[in-house]
Amino acid sequence: MTVVVEPQDYERLLAEMTRHAGMTTLTLRRRLAAKAYARTAAYDAAISNWFAGELADPAPAYRAVAGRLVEALRYGENPHQTAAFYRTGEARFGVATARQLQGKQLSYNNINDTDAAYECVAEFDPERTAACALIKHANPCGVAEAASLLDAYRKALACDPVSAFGGIVALNAGSMPRRHAP
Repeated sequence: MTVVVEPQDYERLLAEMTRHAGMTTLTLRRRLAAKAYARTAAYDAAISNWFAGELADPAPAYRAVAGRLVEALRYGENPHQTAAFYRTGEARFGVATARQLQGKQLSYNNINDTDAAYECVAEFDPERTAACALIKHANPCGVAEAASLLDAYRKALACDPVSAFGGIVALNAGSMPRRHAP
């Protein structure tokens, strides 16, 4: 028996059945079974978490978390370690819903620092003030607010310019200077 849970696997299944007179190999069946069990586990996690919410249980005895692979990362916390980035179905702003526009493949530390920077700067109301957070190894090297993003950046950098080198810079959208057409 071969279980298929994603339409993108149909072509691979049909090709294998063509090569093996209508049969599938144990290797393919194992790969597809692993996908099926992961999918049902994610579904069970969603139901379990729904029940915890319905029962207003902030700390259930078991918490299930399911995520979908976004990408394999360049390396883990250290270069000899492997890592992968998973996203849950939660639709909230942050690193998991961000899109990388350019640059090399990210590492675990890049993701972790970016998340810490985003969460830190999100504490500041952009309607009230401009804010900047500089993060390196998940620790703030500098956090500041000011009348403009540039001034907030300068103040944050002044906190520890040495540690900030190579770190993540996060800015909120407050107090952007307006440019008017001539």
